[in-house]
Formats: sequence, structure tokens, C-alpha cells
Amino acid sequence: MTLSPSMPPQRTSQPILATDLPSTGPASYAFTFVCQKGTLEGLSLLLVASLKRFLRCQHELIAAVPCPSAKRGDLSPLTYRLLSEMGVRVEYFNNPISGDRKGDLLTNKIYCFQIPTEMEKTVFLDSDLLCLRDFSGNRRFSAPFNAAPTFLATGRNWERVYKAVGLPLPSSSMSPLFSDDLQPPYFNSGFVAIDTQLSLDLFKTWLDCFNQINQSKAMEDNLYFREQVSLALAVGKMGLRYDTLDENYNFWVKAHPLNEQKLPFFLHHTWPNPPIYHQPHLIELVRSLVSDYPAMKPLVVKTRWKYYLRPHWMTAINQRMFEQRPKLRKVLGKDLADAIIAV
Repeated sequence: MTLSPSMPPQRTSQPILATDLPSTGPASYAFTFVCQKGTLEGLSLLLVASLKRFLRCQHELIAAVPCPSAKRGDLSPLTYRLLSEMGVRVEYFNNPISGDRKGDLLTNKIYCFQIPTEMEKTVFLDSDLLCLRDFSGNRRFSAPFNAAPTFLATGRNWERVYKAVGLPLPSSSMSPLFSDDLQPPYFNSGFVAIDTQLSLDLFKTWLDCFNQINQSKAMEDNLYFREQVSLALAVGKMGLRYDTLDENYNFWVKAHPLNEQKLPFFLHHTWPNPPIYHQPHLIELVRSLVSDYPAMKPLVVKTRWKYYLRPHWMTAINQRMFEQRPKLRKVLGKDLADAIIAV
């Protein structure tokens, strides 16, 4: 697109080539996640247990807690005790977005990027991720921004959303991780890494893009993904060069089973379905992580990982019911079948 003389030149985000990266990666990493009253407590604690086991780089762990507690609820004393025991720094933030609309609370992750740290790289992790093997950093994280594409092509109305933030639709495109659809640069927001010196700018730009999309009503038919689409627009507005991560850093366990001989660094299990039960390595890992910190079991059993903490015979029944979900839905109806399976 040719810009008219009255339009200021736009910075353009572009992928960065491996040949343009230095031979070594950042020396230190801050891993940040949202920890909120409810199921995120157990999810977060299990995530931290996995990070404590597998991180081999200089790092700090930061739990971002939304406040005020009168509106967002407060973490249990047990959660606070375990976070302290695990060496996690707790930081609070106030997100004024009400949370009344679908996807509103996903904006909590945006506020994680305003938290200061002395680490070179800031990495946000969704609370339903787990680290599965040793991570010592990588030269690819020398790119200013790192994220994997979305799992599927969940964005829509790209012309309208780019117009809403005053950007031309980019000429470049990328495919989601698990389909051949082409889309503008669009990243899954469950694993996002950025140079810490750019982190506060990302927070401001990302939040600004989200608010502009809201005001424009460009995504009224796709509310849940406003926060994720806004991230792509913020990367474009900042003109960030980026490294497109593969599924080793954001492995979607629903897409296909784990290969135990070639485990990803980070696994992502998304709501609403319970974990896929034919994952022996994952079952044993979850049980082992809980055995490292037995006190967190009452909180983990309130999450989707509860299926992996049951006796083997009960897990086998859960697995069988999950496999028979299509038949159960036909006989009982979708809502009733899903409710029974999720028990």
C-alpha cells in the first residue's frame, strides 16, 4: 500500500532470520503468569512446580495477582504460602476492565508486561501451561519478540480491526500451527516473550489497541479473541521484529499426542475440555509434580488436572468416557454428556 503524503510512515513488524541472531541468547528470563482466586490458583502452582523442576537458566518467577480483592477475590493463604515456598515474587495490578463481556478477563495478561524485572527477557505464560523438559534459554530469544502462531485461524474482520488502530493491512501473512489457512501475523498469547526494555511499551500499545477495537466495535461478533488480535496489532504498531516459535514452545495437547522421545519445552492445554487421557507421560508428570509439593494437591484437584490425580482405574474410566464422547452426545445430548464426562 502506498501512503499518501498526509499519512505518517508506518513501522512494519517483520520476522527475523536465524542468521540475524547472535550466537547466544539472553542471559536471564522473567517468567510471569496470572494467579487469581479460583482454578487459576491450582493451575499456576502446577506450572510453577514444572518450572522449578526444569528451568536451567537464570530466572525469576512472578505471579501477577489482580486486585482489588473485593472485586477479584483474594488468593487462599495456602496459595500464598506455596508461592513463597517456591520462591515466587507476587506482584499486584489493577485492571479496570469490568470483566462483564466474554474474553474481558483475558486482558489480565496484558498487565503482566508492566511489571518491572532485572531479567533481560520477559516471558508471559498462560497458567494452563506446563514446562516438560530442561530449558536453558535459546539464541532465538535474542529476537525482540517471540511467540507462536495461533493454533487455528480464529481472527476475523482483519480490515476493520487494522483500520480501527490506524494501520494498513500488512502484506505479509502466516499460517496457524494446525491448519493451512493464511492470515495476517497473528500470535497465540499463551506464550509471549519480549525484550524487557520493550515490555512496558508493549503493555501500553497492546492495551491501547484493545481499547480501540472495543470502541470501533470491529470484533463484536468475535469477542473472545479481542485480546489476542490486539496483540498482533500491537506488534505491528511497534514495528517489532519477531521470531515465529514452533509448537515446541506452545504444544497444543489437543492437536495430537505427545511424543515421549521428543518432548516440547512447553505444553499448553486449553479450556474447556479435560486433559486428553491417553497421555501416560503427562499423567505421571502431573502426579510427580504434585508429589514435589503435596500441599498443593487440594488446589490442583479443583482444576482440569484433577483427572490425572485419581487412581489408575478411575482415570481409565474417565479416558473411556472421553473417547466415547461423540456417542454419548448423540444419546444424551451435548450438555448432559459433557457434564457427565467432566465430573
